[in-house]
This record gives sequence, C-alpha cells and structure tokens, in this order.
Amino acid sequence: MSSIGSADAADAADAADAADAADAAGGGVLVGISSGAKRPIGLSPELNPISSSPTSTWRTAKWPPRNSDNWGMAATAGEFFPRRAWSPQHLSVAVLSEFVQQSVTPLGGTPYTWKDIALTTAVPIPAGAGLASELAELVRLIPFRSDVMAEALAQRSAILRYWSGLLMFNRASHPLTYMLGSIAIKVGQFQAMYYKYKSNRPRASQFSNKLMPPIDPPGHASYPSGHATEAYLLSGVLSRVMPLHDPVPPPATVPPTSLERLAERVARNREVLGLHYPSDSAAGKFLAAQTLPLLLQCTTVDYLVTNAPAEWVNTTAYP
Repeated sequence: MSSIGSADAADAADAADAADAADAAGGGVLVGISSGAKRPIGLSPELNPISSSPTSTWRTAKWPPRNSDNWGMAATAGEFFPRRAWSPQHLSVAVLSEFVQQSVTPLGGTPYTWKDIALTTAVPIPAGAGLASELAELVRLIPFRSDVMAEALAQRSAILRYWSGLLMFNRASHPLTYMLGSIAIKVGQFQAMYYKYKSNRPRASQFSNKLMPPIDPPGHASYPSGHATEAYLLSGVLSRVMPLHDPVPPPATVPPTSLERLAERVARNREVLGLHYPSDSAAGKFLAAQTLPLLLQCTTVDYLVTNAPAEWVNTTAYP
C-alpha cells in the first residue's frame, strides 16, 4: 500500500504504469527508463557534414536543432492539459478533494459523510474472549505463511496488478478503468488511515509474541485493515464498469463473486502474515461498502464509470 505522499512520490509509483505500457507494446520498450526517469539529451551529429571534403566531420548540437520552428501546438483559448496524460497517482490525489465534499443519505437513514461512518458500531473491536479467539486463529494460520509469502509481499504495494491480471487490462489497454482503479485505491487508503487514527488499535503481535510477523508491521494502527478497505472498494468500483449484466456479455465477463473473492484473498493474506485480525478485515470490508456510494458521487469518478464500460465491449475480431 503506497502512501498518499508527495507529487514526486506519485511519479515514482507510476513506474508500474510504465511497465504496463511496455507490456502492451510488446515488451522491452522502456528498458532502463521507468516513469518519471531522466530523458537524456546529448550532442547528436547533424545530417549534413561541415564541408564537402570526404574527411569532413559533422556539427553536433543539443536539442532543439538550429533554426528550428516551434513544432508544438499553437496556444489557443480553452486548451487543457491532456486528460490521457494525467498520472493515475496524481489524479487519484486530486479526486480526494471531490470525495471529502460528498454526502449520502441511505434509504430511510441518516445522511453521512466520509468521516461519519459508524465503523466500530457495525464491526466492534473484540476484547476479552473475543480477542483471545482472534489471536488463537492467527497463530493457527502461521503454517500457511510459506505458501502465501510471495503473493502477500507483492500485494503490499501493487494490489491493482492482481485485478488487472484477473480481468486482463492495463493502463494502455483500458486507461479509464485503470484510472478508476487507482482512484479507488487512494480513497481506500485515505479512509483507512482516518479510521485507524480514530481507533488506534494495537497490532496483534503486540499481544502475542507467538505471531512474530515475517515483515515489520506498518507504522500505523491495525483497525481497519487498509488492504481490505482498498481491495473491497476496488472490486466495488470495477463491478460498475464490467459488463456483468449485458444481455449478450462479451468474453471478458467476470462473475461478481470473482472480484469479491480476490478482495477477500488480499485481506486474508494480511492475516496469515500476522499483521491483521479477522475483525480488521471485516471492518475494512464494511468501510469500503459505506465509502463506495460517496465515491460514486464524485464528478471525476462518475465520468470514468460512465465511459469506462465502452473499453470492455468487443466490437471487432481479428481475422
């Protein structure tokens, strides 16, 4: 789970986008240059030699070439930064400003905003016998660590790749879907951190030295699980984009249960590592369910949800 962090940190996080683009282009295209890396501009020889002598050499020049015209687009009123050029990481941070302004009124219920979700009421933090039961379950999960380790470590900061693998998409093939997924993850992080700070629940390894997590516990409280929040919110948003209810569904159709099962798996892996209690995962799932209606009201998210389904419609076939 990457941090909300600075704009430069977001550039670094987009290295995964560069890898996706290289994969879509056939691989090898971006070898040695990740997103946000330097673009070297040296001295390149001109086409014409300095003289007609057979031994003449060439002038070299930096960019732009001598006597070159301005090849860029003419500045006109109404020009905007290209939508397609927005980094998913940067856009996801910008959308937070839309998210915090939303309010939802459940049918027959009370209006709520992002910070009004009654999380501990819906999913209480166990104490006493309930806490002991959760700790005992985490100890029983320890033998599964070796089998899940590589997967769980990969999911620490790149869970979107598991959804893109399941659904076969990336930033190059389905740009709006990818943007939507990135926004869901960032909003999930934001929500989880707010409610973690409110609960300040100790990590399970603080109660039981039997757990000994194989990696350092993150530097924040345990409840709710941030990975569970992100994963279930991501699945909830993508379910609005996938053509699940199309009368003639295309081959890429994935049952809703597949999306939820993937979210469940990501959350469970964190329990296996001894980093979260089962109640942390349950709280993350509930938080995601309550956050989704707020997220869907954001102007940018509404645009993406409305237009992204077209990326999943197969209108042509190869001969």
